[in-house]
Amino acid sequence: MNINKAKKMLVTETEQLMMIRNPFKLEILQHLSHPHSASEVAKFMNQSPQRMNYHFKKLENAGLIWKVGTRNIRNLVEVLYESVAEQYVVTEKTDIQTDFIQQLRDQGPLMHLYDLSEQIKKDTVELLNIVDDAVHVPSAALDFQVQFVNEDERKEFLNKYIELVHELVSKYPAEKSTENIHFKALIAVYPKINKGGKLK
Repeated sequence: MNINKAKKMLVTETEQLMMIRNPFKLEILQHLSHPHSASEVAKFMNQSPQRMNYHFKKLENAGLIWKVGTRNIRNLVEVLYESVAEQYVVTEKTDIQTDFIQQLRDQGPLMHLYDLSEQIKKDTVELLNIVDDAVHVPSAALDFQVQFVNEDERKEFLNKYIELVHELVSKYPAEKSTENIHFKALIAVYPKINKGGKLK
């Protein structure tokens, strides 16, 4: 498959802008400066092939990567992808920038939530692989639900939630000493989905 790769590509769509501003997807694009399969990039980034296929599809649909060929690996056909350009240039159009900022406000935390959930799975597997069965690994997890009468209550809860977590974390700064015990905390708040597949 002969494809002329562009030196530069002007990013004019909000979806494309969301992609290249996402550190995870940007790293994928960097790996695809030369043709690679999703499984190869998954190994480079220490990710699951399933997750990488998901992000490849998103990048392809956004027009940032394309299929450049195939190859046979042990009786399996692998599809090779490459970034459509060597460099991405963001448009200065005000409406695109405004739309991007709004989408980032609306969906940025949701995208980050997905990445965090994958990170928790990855970290848990790594912990299981390096500790002995007899060793107790101190950890904690909270699973709770809250209900709000209206939007004002929801905003009030989130503001207090952020304030309290920030106050707690500030009491235990990570810079104290490299010899101290370090823990990782990933915290998320998101809407519950009802049986009909709609947001509560």
